Amino acid sequence: MARGEGRTATAKAQDGSDLLDALLEAIDSVPDGFVLYDADDRLVLCNHAFRAFNPELSELLRPGIPFRDLIAAKAAAASGGRAAEEAERARCGVDCAPGCVDWIECRHRTHGRAHGVMFETTADGRWIRIDEHRTPNGMTVGLRTDLSDLREVQSQLARSEAKFRTLFAMAPIGIVRTSRAGRIVDANPAFAVVTGSGPDDTRGFCDLFEEGDRDEVAGDLDRGFDDGHFGPVERRLIGPEGSETVLSLEGMRVIGEDGIPYLWSILQDVTERKRSEARIWHAAHHDSLTGLPNRKRLAEVLEATLTAGTGAALFLVDLDNFKTVNDTFGHQVGDAVLVETARRLREAVRREDFVARLGGDEFAVVLDGPLDDGEALASAERLVERLGRRVVHRGRAIRVGASVGMALMPDHGEAGEELLRSADHALLEAKRSGRNRVTAFTRPLGIARLRRVETRDTIAEALAADRIRPHYQPIVELESGEIRGFEALCRVRRGDGFEPLACEVFRDAEVGPALAARMVERVFADLEAWSAAGFDVGRIELNVCDTDFADANFEDRLLDRLARRQDLAPIGLEVTETTLLHLPHADLPRRLERLRAHGVAIALDDFGTGHASLVHLKTLPIDRVKIDRSFVADVVFDAASRAIVEAQVRLGRGLGKEVVAEGVETVGQCRALLDLGCRLGQGWYFAPAIGADAVADLLASGERSVAAAKLGKFASDLR
Repeated sequence: MARGEGRTATAKAQDGSDLLDALLEAIDSVPDGFVLYDADDRLVLCNHAFRAFNPELSELLRPGIPFRDLIAAKAAAASGGRAAEEAERARCGVDCAPGCVDWIECRHRTHGRAHGVMFETTADGRWIRIDEHRTPNGMTVGLRTDLSDLREVQSQLARSEAKFRTLFAMAPIGIVRTSRAGRIVDANPAFAVVTGSGPDDTRGFCDLFEEGDRDEVAGDLDRGFDDGHFGPVERRLIGPEGSETVLSLEGMRVIGEDGIPYLWSILQDVTERKRSEARIWHAAHHDSLTGLPNRKRLAEVLEATLTAGTGAALFLVDLDNFKTVNDTFGHQVGDAVLVETARRLREAVRREDFVARLGGDEFAVVLDGPLDDGEALASAERLVERLGRRVVHRGRAIRVGASVGMALMPDHGEAGEELLRSADHALLEAKRSGRNRVTAFTRPLGIARLRRVETRDTIAEALAADRIRPHYQPIVELESGEIRGFEALCRVRRGDGFEPLACEVFRDAEVGPALAARMVERVFADLEAWSAAGFDVGRIELNVCDTDFADANFEDRLLDRLARRQDLAPIGLEVTETTLLHLPHADLPRRLERLRAHGVAIALDDFGTGHASLVHLKTLPIDRVKIDRSFVADVVFDAASRAIVEAQVRLGRGLGKEVVAEGVETVGQCRALLDLGCRLGQGWYFAPAIGADAVADLLASGERSVAAAKLGKFASDLR
């Protein structure tokens, strides 16, 4: 048994402790100043010589103090005396004094380098060399050497060389010194491992690499000698068994002891990292089922094509009956259809064209090169025909078909996302138009679709976030300003305020019904709150549209709400002529009469702007007509507008209907409307639409006159 094999664990630990103590004792006894900072640049330890070189820091040199604090203290201590005189010389660079205005910057610059060297003149005139090294784990090792004596300089150079040789031999990465001709002058053991070369290998540095990379390696060396540095670069090396290794190279020119320039280079094997990156890239840019590139890769291809400016056509392809296939035959059959679709698309295009799967049953095709509308359309129609053929899977014939949306670059988009949106608008139109067809993008199509989608998304978000609120605009007696009721108008909260919504939103099949239901819910909640507070708000009118009446249960739900709280203020419904034109006329009178029988008043909104006003007034149970603001706006100065308003007022009153003028904004309009016999109005002259709390505040003031409560002096204005 060998002598060392019998040691106990305790003995070994004691040996380790003794060795550490001996090492620390040795460090403290060396004549060079030694300092060690951790990865956060805080002092770990320093030896006696380092303290002797920095007597002004004696009280600060304790473990944990930041490097920056030591430098600041040293600079402060050197702010006078000889150091200040040295500073006046502005002597910076590698030879600097603590009192120099740039000394802190010089120290930080040296300290921050992987291998930093500078010289410092102390207050007592000694010339000190500062060597600092960054270790692989981020620590900083610093040496302070007094070079005042040449013999000491030579001694320190020898020590530094020995230390370097130790690190050189122990470094886990390849390190090599080469001549200008590429001859290997010196190399560490790791270099032989990385390159697969042996001690008797006579090849030059460039010859170690793959033949196709040798010229590039030679160019790297030339740049290193000419510019003083090259890299990092990646080059391929072919091993003895033909395996390829990817190396990261970086080099720096150094003048040797003989005065001849050499190039020190480091080599690191990054083969596995490159393979991992390639696998990650492929997974991130390709669909696992079909092997086709995915949406992310499509975006890159579109941007590259647009940058090249060669033109191209983008097709978005959507399988028409794929959901039915999945639901009927299962996902396994659905996957087979997707794989077959991918194969047919690849076969249908040229090698330079691009095919991607975007997800689900949606694919994309990019035809490279300039194409006119006719060529692109013909290509898309061929795709539709090919994808419409039966897919046979395990003896079962399946037919799906496809719709294609087409956009041309750069005509329909100057960026990848814009082009995708254009093709998507076209695809949606193709599906709306009956499927199994090609639709080319047009500007009007895109604008209309985009507005619909944006508005729908905004409303859906507002509904989910409970940001829909009714605001109430007073309907008043024009002569007195007394409140007769309110019109409930839909508002959406944005930031600190509320914004109105276009009437068209309520006709959207996806969000319109939910929006109308939320308005009814909120209005009834406000009615209950006002009733509990004892406020008489008059009649509250709600706007309704054809999508409300398209619901056969609309009246039932509304009347049920009214039946539950019969003590609430009366309500009315405002219906535009446009809405009435979209409803079946035969059934409409009965439905409106049912509402009126339960106390719901009916108002005809925007009177005079439709095409069947007289028919509606004659045949429908309408209680009130509202003159559109477009006529009221010019009633003061425009004779035609005045005549139309007068006719509307006489007609309405002659048929026993109340008449309300909308959009009243000036006292002149009030006078003109009163002169024409109109007694009711609403508009910003009296008050804008206000929130439920503001309505309560208005009524709580005890004033039934909006003019007196909100604007004042209404009667004097009329006089």
